Amino acid sequence: MLTSKRLTYIKWQDDDFDALKEILGNPKVCEYLPGNNQKSDDEIRRWLHYYVASFNDAKGNRIYKVLDSEQRVIGYCGLGYVKEFDQIEIMYGLAESAWRNGYGLEMSLRMKELAVELGYDFVIALADINNAASNKILIKTGYHFVRQIELWGADLNYYEQQLS
Repeated sequence: MLTSKRLTYIKWQDDDFDALKEILGNPKVCEYLPGNNQKSDDEIRRWLHYYVASFNDAKGNRIYKVLDSEQRVIGYCGLGYVKEFDQIEIMYGLAESAWRNGYGLEMSLRMKELAVELGYDFVIALADINNAASNKILIKTGYHFVRQIELWGADLNYYEQQLS
């Protein structure tokens, strides 16, 4: 278990489908994810299975369920391996009810700290080109914009950050 000022980060479990569906079943949340629409139950089950099965694997994946101070699931975040770049990405996503509370910034900073704690000296981040909030968070947390790319059927901004 990890913590930050207002949040708790714990490993996803197989029985967390409903919590993840609250997030990924919302078309507004998924607007900036690959596919640009709410995820079906089958897609959500695949995402959940990946989060559970890949946690702390040899590639460095650690995707956490994020809880607020009242222990409600408000999002996901973590360190995810991106095979297309052979790099670790700091990633985060929030339920719509948690938007505009500074949680994305807090999550990004905590995952950056975790990357340092685990000995990573370099990380990347990806954000949909139209997701102004996420792009702003990445700049605030020290990422440097490198270029715009098309990946997984989405137009993304690619960022890098040297940690050491």
